Amino acid sequence: MKEELEFQESQRFNQWWIILIIMLPVIGIFLSICIFQISTGKPVGDKPMSDTMLIVTTILLILFTAMLTAVFFYMRLDTVINEEGVYERMYPFQFKFGFTPWDNIMDAVVIKKNLIEKYRYRGWGMRRRFREKSYNTFGNYMLRLTLQNNKKICIGTQMPEELTKFLEKLNAEREQK
Repeated sequence: MKEELEFQESQRFNQWWIILIIMLPVIGIFLSICIFQISTGKPVGDKPMSDTMLIVTTILLILFTAMLTAVFFYMRLDTVINEEGVYERMYPFQFKFGFTPWDNIMDAVVIKKNLIEKYRYRGWGMRRRFREKSYNTFGNYMLRLTLQNNKKICIGTQMPEELTKFLEKLNAEREQK
């Protein structure tokens, strides 16, 4: 029986401390204002909210922060590469995998981002530009696919050595056919 050639990688957004740095001060400020205004009876600010509105706003802010935190913890970049082509998905923003068949790919190479690419592909998530798409969670390595129409798809990877070996093995297998 023939061995199935397949590479799979699933990356998660693991920078949880960013959520703490951004969200906790905002929640802390609203909670402290809410507690201060309700406990002392003194309105806060030049145009203060009513106690009811302040409580509702604080609860909504906490719920929004909890939902945003859940998205960060469930967010992942899934990559599957096999003899058919390359599948990529940024869950929960994409439920279906995007697919690029090998017939449409001119070049597939694993590269370390240089200074310009670090700026261009900084951060995390999905980005679409004029002639390129990028999917990234974090890190300095990516699989760069150059398509027949000169568009590019860049997919971040945390396993550059394994992916390079797999692509070499897949290219050797495809050349034999």
